[in-house]
Amino acid sequence: MTHDPRSALLPAALQAAARGWSVIPLRPGGKMPALHGEDACPRAGECAEGHLKPEQRATTDPTRIHAAWGAHPFNVGIATGPSGLVVVDLDAPKTKGSSDAPGGATNFAALCERAGVPWPTTYTVRTRGGQHLYFTAPPGPRLANSAGSLAPLVDTRAWGGHVVAPGSIIDGATYEVTHPAPVASLPDWLLQHLTSPP
Repeated sequence: MTHDPRSALLPAALQAAARGWSVIPLRPGGKMPALHGEDACPRAGECAEGHLKPEQRATTDPTRIHAAWGAHPFNVGIATGPSGLVVVDLDAPKTKGSSDAPGGATNFAALCERAGVPWPTTYTVRTRGGQHLYFTAPPGPRLANSAGSLAPLVDTRAWGGHVVAPGSIIDGATYEVTHPAPVASLPDWLLQHLTSPP
């Protein structure tokens, strides 16, 4: 008897949606959206009035989720902006020659130390070599994604981005919740870093 990844990925999508997080299908075994791009847009259905990006097509509707993940073993993406989330993505060094280089977690710990605060307690997911720290987005201006502006190998996902949800599998590694704490509010010191001019 072979394992059907749909059996794990459908509940993962439903669990994320039950938290109020808008989900999108990602390519099986990958991180990229499985939805059509602008060049291939049929200009029909949801896109009848013009092409909608994956973030705009993200959903919490169980009927739509059952239709997508019940038919295909899509990985699960969480559209961070519509979900009211800011996710801090702590990566591991990418190249073999950088084994001595500090990873995202080390760099983020240094940021916390400089801010005079402890490592935040929040919902945390282990990724392939790194981790995602989930925070609720603050009211006010929409935060966009950032790449390395906080520190090397420390990125953020907010409006215009998505993260791979727990339960998804990439290169044989399953994204797993390592700290099921409630999602904390984005700390003020982090918000200040993300809204300060470069």
